[in-house]
Amino acid sequence: MKNIGLVFLLGGWIALTVYGAYRGVLETEFIVFKISIFVLWIGFLILLISALRQRFKEYKKDPYRDVEV
Repeated sequence: MKNIGLVFLLGGWIALTVYGAYRGVLETEFIVFKISIFVLWIGFLILLISALRQRFKEYKKDPYRDVEV
């Protein structure tokens, strides 16, 4: 159930990001603003993906993942 929630959360975030970037890039006339929005979102996506990858790597090595609370 937790994984389904994460999938929906990330899917919704990606859909809103793509829509916002699409609208923001098409409606602006300044090339500097378009490039800065693009670079900002690419940087944010790189950080998000690297954090998720690190989290999955740590989960595989976690000796306490089977411990019940």
